[in-house]
Amino acid sequence: PQNPKTPSWVSVIIMASNGWDSYVFNIQNKYNGKTANYSINNVCFAAAVYGLDGTPWATSADWAGLKEYEFQLEQDDGSFQPCKVNEWQCVMGAANGNRKPCAAGIRFLNTKFMFISSDDGVTYLSRQGGGGACICKTKQTILIGCWDKNIVMSNKQMQNAGDCNDMVERVAKFLKEQNF
Repeated sequence: PQNPKTPSWVSVIIMASNGWDSYVFNIQNKYNGKTANYSINNVCFAAAVYGLDGTPWATSADWAGLKEYEFQLEQDDGSFQPCKVNEWQCVMGAANGNRKPCAAGIRFLNTKFMFISSDDGVTYLSRQGGGGACICKTKQTILIGCWDKNIVMSNKQMQNAGDCNDMVERVAKFLKEQNF
């Protein structure tokens, strides 16, 4: 067990950084406390930290932002019906366990995600084509990490749900411990 007076690997990295960008960096890259180095880079292709009011606190370079737009939703008869999509409301809905926060489902980064599960502030999503996201809700933040099975991490393995989920959940745990 870790000595309670010894800061966790996340706290060491975050305390050494300025601002919320370090949280995004720690979602995208896996730190190894034993070697005091980042052991895997590019775990998530995009990541973001938002306040619960929808204000972006920090985002990765590949984060396209959460937008509002009209989506042409295909109907049973083959016709299309316009549907307003507010990606922030989709993220918040999914974070709260809502499988279908708008008529078009869960959409952000202009992509449709499928709800896998949600428990205790952690939501897992997948998307067609092999990829997905992990959303963690804390007292004051929403953390999002997105992975794509076609993108290679620095360890020559493909991005995957397990690594993405682990990184988002680690940062969320640290923020919860700090009363965020």
